Amino acid sequence: MKNKVISVVVPCYNEEKTIQKNLTKIFNYLNEHWENFEVIVVNDGSTDGTLEEIKKVQEKLPLRLIDNPTNKGKGGVVKQGVLESSGELVMFLDADLGIPIEELEKFVPEIERGYDIVIASRFVPGLRIIRPVPWHRKIMEKVFRLLRLIILNDRNVKDTQCGFKVFQREAAMKIFPYLTVERFAFDAELIYLANQRHLKIKEIPISLQNPPNSHIRLFRDPLNMTLDLLRIRLNSWRGKYKSKV
Repeated sequence: MKNKVISVVVPCYNEEKTIQKNLTKIFNYLNEHWENFEVIVVNDGSTDGTLEEIKKVQEKLPLRLIDNPTNKGKGGVVKQGVLESSGELVMFLDADLGIPIEELEKFVPEIERGYDIVIASRFVPGLRIIRPVPWHRKIMEKVFRLLRLIILNDRNVKDTQCGFKVFQREAAMKIFPYLTVERFAFDAELIYLANQRHLKIKEIPISLQNPPNSHIRLFRDPLNMTLDLLRIRLNSWRGKYKSKV
């Protein structure tokens, strides 16, 4: 499997303090464990020095950079990066490395066993928490999970929202061109479409080191995520997804 090409998409928004260190860590891990790989960094209209920091890393390491002058949202830039990728395997992970790149070692055997998509999960046995989640994030996660179950009735996947997912390329191309949600609920749409297309999904417990800072806005984002869940359901009722299978 590791003689195949893997594309790693890293969405970035206002990560200037850690992006050099984390991109170097990602690259060095892949360089040690994979014969062929590409790292695609997508800047999501950062308003700090993130872009300049990425360019400094580019002077030392062969990263691909996609720079968006305005903020599109995490879903929008992950989709952009995946559609620009060329690997036989495609993955994305958060730039803050809340889930370490080393966790990829657990995912590859499941792809080899025939799964189309392998995703990180906080709700399957075996989770190891290095740094705990703030209390308000825990509440948001539980509420969103309940709303997803009620609105989308997706029950075969316990956790859609972890930012660490690996795809067979064929599976990714059945999903990403059709995503409509551009912000945090895009993961829920992704899994919803994967289920509609009868793709095989495996959840993996991971080591979780929640970063002290988060881009999630406590009041606005839960409302937007709920509206996005309703939009996914409306798209389905209208046959928007079925017509593109």
